[in-house]
Amino acid sequence: MQYCMDTAWGKCTCCNRCGMYCPFGIDMGVMFGYLRGLCYSQGFVPHELKIGAGMHWIYNAQMDVTPEDYIETLEWMREENEVDWPGLKIPVDKVGADIMYVVNAREPKHYPYDLAEAAILFHIAGADWTVPSTKGWEGTSLSMFAGDWACCKQQVEGVYAAMEKLKVKRYVGTECGHQHRATITEGPYWAGRKSGQPPAPGYHYVEWVLEALKAGKLKLDPAKKIKEPVTLQDPCNYIRNHGLTDVTTEIMSYIAEDYRPMSPNREHNFCCGGGGGMNGIGRYREERNIGLKVKRDQILATGAKFVVSPCHNCWDAIRDLEEVYKIGIKWSFLKPILLEQVIVPDHLKPKAA
Repeated sequence: MQYCMDTAWGKCTCCNRCGMYCPFGIDMGVMFGYLRGLCYSQGFVPHELKIGAGMHWIYNAQMDVTPEDYIETLEWMREENEVDWPGLKIPVDKVGADIMYVVNAREPKHYPYDLAEAAILFHIAGADWTVPSTKGWEGTSLSMFAGDWACCKQQVEGVYAAMEKLKVKRYVGTECGHQHRATITEGPYWAGRKSGQPPAPGYHYVEWVLEALKAGKLKLDPAKKIKEPVTLQDPCNYIRNHGLTDVTTEIMSYIAEDYRPMSPNREHNFCCGGGGGMNGIGRYREERNIGLKVKRDQILATGAKFVVSPCHNCWDAIRDLEEVYKIGIKWSFLKPILLEQVIVPDHLKPKAA
């Protein structure tokens, strides 16, 4: 069992690249998921993921953040930015909104300004959006990494209940790959939904961004495009495992003058090396760091020193890659880049004193 545990979590990130190429059509990501579930049921699971799944049982979030903590953090971010962004609102429990925005608990816990950036971009785009104040504000699922399928069911049903209660037209999840896989791709099956679909259409944040750019709701200043060579980390969980193969690549044409895709890229890209829980498991840190060499070499081959990484786990892995191998790169989510480049309509600017 110890060997099975070390295999299930120490030798696979469930990125499913091997499954895509398997001549027999064996879905190795699912097979390793089954193995993790069996190990979890017998108590053989890395303790970090056992704790993570436990947090979901207690808080319906991967960290000890309550709905009250979340709403207070949103209000704090609104107050912090109301001078620079007059009229900025973060609608809570608005019934019938176009978008229910769902986050990763890491954001209110460690990166609250990510929440502010999302609110400001929705504000500039004139989006009709809301956030839930109870269960369902958090869309990630460390229980999926752990193999705790009962907890996965509870977690995703909380999100779906919020969608149904608020009667929203669609779900938009933050820049997080496994959130999208857990809530939109696999979640309907955990929740027993025969349609295989969530209660409302589910979108990843990059889909909303591209939609807003194409519609002109977010207009970027061409003079502010990234000038230095830049590459893109294609996250496995919504590109390979959900088919959003071209969305992020198209966004790069809006924000970068010298975009250099990794080779291979899109659905053929290699995992960042930190998915499937690998980022957070100390026991397999050596294996994870060896795995990072693949991504290191991909980045180095592009000649780029800036990596756009629209996923929390990928962002972490790229950060750790630089910490371990010191190749002289920087990395970013999409939101701060968009805020740097966006053209702010005059009516949204602060009035001169």
